[in-house]
Amino acid sequence: MSRGLATQTANAYSSTHVRPILFVKIEFDPASAGTIRLHNGLGTYTWNDGSGSVSWQGAGDLGRVSAIQEGDKISPYNIELTLSGLNSTITAEAIKEKYYQRPITVYVGALGDDDALVATPEVIWNGFIDTMDAIWGADEGDTLRLVAESELASFERSNNLLFTNAQQQSEHTGDTFFSHLQEMEDITLHWGKRQDFSGSGGTRVQDDESRNGDPEERN
Repeated sequence: MSRGLATQTANAYSSTHVRPILFVKIEFDPASAGTIRLHNGLGTYTWNDGSGSVSWQGAGDLGRVSAIQEGDKISPYNIELTLSGLNSTITAEAIKEKYYQRPITVYVGALGDDDALVATPEVIWNGFIDTMDAIWGADEGDTLRLVAESELASFERSNNLLFTNAQQQSEHTGDTFFSHLQEMEDITLHWGKRQDFSGSGGTRVQDDESRNGDPEERN
């Protein structure tokens, strides 16, 4: 559990009474909701997540993060985040967001007896939003459920790029790397054999192996 944690945080987790706290950063489109920062405690905590000193709002029991899996294989484990007790206005606005593949970061920290952070929380998970569902009309309020996939999932996703000259020109105009690819598709090469080409403009391939790439024997 203490791997990669700050010394104060690791010591807090090793003590008899552990007071963990999770922080979640959801980076929606800056043009709309922007970045949302929450934690599973109460009140507001302020600390620097690399973008300056920012505030993190407490969601208490209304916010839940599923267990974060870890294995000995490189596998894109998912996590689930749930925020409940919402009014219908917040839910309606949330589902309008362009959420797909928006970044999510989960941090873990520890609290001292004075409810203050013992050290700056550490990143324990990075990923991207895959799906977001809304549950409407419950007596205790609406619920939003986000499923996020690990950043390792990008290794299994096609980038939709093609090995063609047209694709290469769209990415790097003037690059000739694939310019003769189509001509090479059905070409037949005769290596180390006599091949005569009749007609004008033909090229004759010598049958002397030393002239076709194989080293010539020396006496």
